[in-house]
Order: sequence, then structure tokens, then C-alpha cells
Amino acid sequence: MAVMRTPKDVPIEFIKACKDELAALNLCMNLSNLSDEAIRDNLGIDKGHFSRLRKGRGNFPPNKRVALMELCGNRAPTQYEAWRLNCDLTDRSKDALIRDLEQQISLLRAA
Repeated sequence: MAVMRTPKDVPIEFIKACKDELAALNLCMNLSNLSDEAIRDNLGIDKGHFSRLRKGRGNFPPNKRVALMELCGNRAPTQYEAWRLNCDLTDRSKDALIRDLEQQISLLRAA
């Protein structure tokens, strides 16, 4: 089993070069430096199906997308979707989340 990594952003130039979602999925896997065998085994995807999905002749299981990004250590598929929808991803640190929650608690107490 491979170690799950905290997904990091991919340079936006790489994302903009993706022509479709398949390209973004392949980018995610290619940047991981993991073999196809390691990726498919860790995600529990059949060898034949994995080969087809890499070539665009199969569909990547939606319920395995987050695990793929954790395994590969990057957010390329999600970044691609956000970019296509003219949105930005925000990486919220634990400290920022704590501040937001403390602010919400203060507002609720004041009400």
C-alpha cells in the first residue's frame, strides 16, 4: 500500500494545458511518480478497466477521485474543474478554520 499524501496544487499552467477531465486525471497520475500498477492496486481498480480509463475508453469511478488525489499528492482533477467553472480553490489551514469557528461562536453567543 502506498502512503496517502496531502494533496498540493499543481501549477496553473499545467491545468490550463489540459484539454478535458481525462487529461486532468492523467496529469494527476503522471505527476505522482507512481506506477499505474501501484495506483490501480491502491484504488482497487481492475487492470483492464484502468487501462481503458487512462485512454478515455472507461470512466474513472467518481467515488475514488479523492482517494486518487490523496494517493497521487495533487489536486489536478479538482483544480481543472474549478478553473473550467471560473472558480478558485481555497486551501483552508487549520488555524484559519479555528478562527472562523471562534468568530461564529462569538456571533451566536452575542445573539
